[in-house]
Amino acid sequence: MTSHRLSKPLIRSLALAASLILLSACDDSTSIQSGQTNEEQTASEQAEIQKYNAYVEVANSVQRSYAEDLATYQTAVKPVLDGKKKEDNLLFPSSSPMSRIKENLDKARAMKPDMPELDGPAKAYSDALANAVPLDRDMANYIEAKTYLSDKGAHGRDTQPGYIAAMEELATAQASYNNAIEAKDRARIKSAFDNTEKDTLAYFRIGMVYHIKDSMDLASGFLSGTGLGDKKEAFKASLDQFNTMATGYDNKIREQSNEGCSAIMSKANAYLSTGRQIVSRTEDGSYEKDKQQRSQFQMMQSREQQDANSLLQDYNNMISRLNMNHC
Repeated sequence: MTSHRLSKPLIRSLALAASLILLSACDDSTSIQSGQTNEEQTASEQAEIQKYNAYVEVANSVQRSYAEDLATYQTAVKPVLDGKKKEDNLLFPSSSPMSRIKENLDKARAMKPDMPELDGPAKAYSDALANAVPLDRDMANYIEAKTYLSDKGAHGRDTQPGYIAAMEELATAQASYNNAIEAKDRARIKSAFDNTEKDTLAYFRIGMVYHIKDSMDLASGFLSGTGLGDKKEAFKASLDQFNTMATGYDNKIREQSNEGCSAIMSKANAYLSTGRQIVSRTEDGSYEKDKQQRSQFQMMQSREQQDANSLLQDYNNMISRLNMNHC
């Protein structure tokens, strides 16, 4: 049984990146208690999966983090309202419908069974959304109607401290919520990987998930602009492990069909290609040379940033393809 989710905002373009989990039937929280029937166990597992998936869908529904919305507000909107910059065409940075997210979050939290490790962060997230909703709506209407032009930013300056405080609280609550899901996600992936029979289709499939997520963790410094650093060799090894799982999966498919699984392999190869190119460009100094050229010509985006975006996109594409469960 599978579910897709978005991972925590690492600066993976400050967008949450998709991931996939397998809910293991041998998880402690769904084990058979004394006297419990198989039907009861199945119902318990299904209820847990449904609630977890509902929480996952809430995370997936936010395409941009509230931390990024706040950062955009601080750099683009606040100076105008403060009278330090003139702009007659402001855009309000609100990428996610807070009320709908809160509604779906509360529905998920009300589901059974209890999940203390997620229910707590979910409540804090919901409370933060409740505080932010009216301020967000007021500020959005104020800016979209360009009232800041007629009142010279007066209402915006009055509302701004409360809005910023609410958004800071919301950004923290969202990050904590995503971290909680990520922790549960990783525990389940590791459990499924460790307990799946080796050299089977299921083993190679969960192995792809396990190792692609591991490689992205090792690349987190690169994604945030600080390079691979001392994680370079581990990143290379993790890419090789992912490659082993992907080719093992394709070979298992070919035992059933000569066509293999080109849909999976094309995405896997794209991710591997970008990752290995990043290693090569790190080792040959291409990124450092590019930085020197940028200091002279001020190009819009560095090669390192372009490659980070490509790695994230290839990662998302790979996970999306796995979630489709084709092949």
